[in-house]
Amino acid sequence: MLASSASKNRTIVRSRNAVRLTRAALQTAYVVSEDLGTSFAERLFTTPRRHARPTRERAILASARELVVDVKLRAPRWNGTVCSIAAWRWGRGPTVLLVHGWEGRGSQLGAFVEPLVAAGMSVVAFDAPGHGDSPEHRLYLTDLADCIADVAAAVGPLHAIIAHSFGAAAALLAHSRHGVTATRNVMVAPNVLIDDALRRFAKFVGLDDNDRGALEQRLAEHTGVGLDALAVDRLAATREGDLLVLHDRTDREVPFIHGERLAAAWPNAELRATDGLGHRRILRDASVITAIVEFVHEGIPVPTSDLVREVDRLVDAAEHDAKRGSA
Repeated sequence: MLASSASKNRTIVRSRNAVRLTRAALQTAYVVSEDLGTSFAERLFTTPRRHARPTRERAILASARELVVDVKLRAPRWNGTVCSIAAWRWGRGPTVLLVHGWEGRGSQLGAFVEPLVAAGMSVVAFDAPGHGDSPEHRLYLTDLADCIADVAAAVGPLHAIIAHSFGAAAALLAHSRHGVTATRNVMVAPNVLIDDALRRFAKFVGLDDNDRGALEQRLAEHTGVGLDALAVDRLAATREGDLLVLHDRTDREVPFIHGERLAAAWPNAELRATDGLGHRRILRDASVITAIVEFVHEGIPVPTSDLVREVDRLVDAAEHDAKRGSA
């Protein structure tokens, strides 16, 4: 217990020191020039950290059929650059797309895979640029929306989308920009109030109102989308299809008001609150998984027999083994 506490304290100290150094470097950049400071702030805001996959996630990916999807990044900053991202597929049946959040990975939603496949659905996950096994180092919200659109085009019509955190905002934008739609929609701990996210980032790194305004303008220029176009009321108000929002009241990373505002804006939405699960453990909670699978499964017939399930499993396993053998 003492060793664990000491290790945790060292991690906290390193994290605090990193924040101080980042703030100092940013303020130094602003002293040199406003433009340099804004460029540095933008890079900080759009550069995710990669995190190692835990064993449970590696095991989930080992059972999947691997895919590579070419994504065209439409933001003016990238000028149509094509990025080949890592993706995976499990099972057969109506397609459910899993969308991870900022600094996440497709396999982070892996606890949903087995229950959804058992319920007769096919599950697709991917790693966005700068995340997981995919290349690049930067990511705009528009880039993640472009990923959703191009993955959806590659894997066929979507029955459902399950999105976490920042992925929920991207799913909303993917509909607005590309017409991506699904009959059933689930958004877990949705980070959808982008103006709030920018304010919290600005406070974290020590930007004043003028510097934050310059950052917002730079982001709008480089993505082609301004904050007004990202308002949740605007993106969700005309949506069809059903939406289930799950958000924990104790979420320290994305305030509960995000989930409340989203559910209020979407015409046919239900908000379910949890307590004590935070921002990420909610993705592995058994009761949350059950509720989501039941919601997504509505309207889908159960596979006709255990024999059909077994045949599908064997076909998937054979395809997976063949691909590994040819690698």
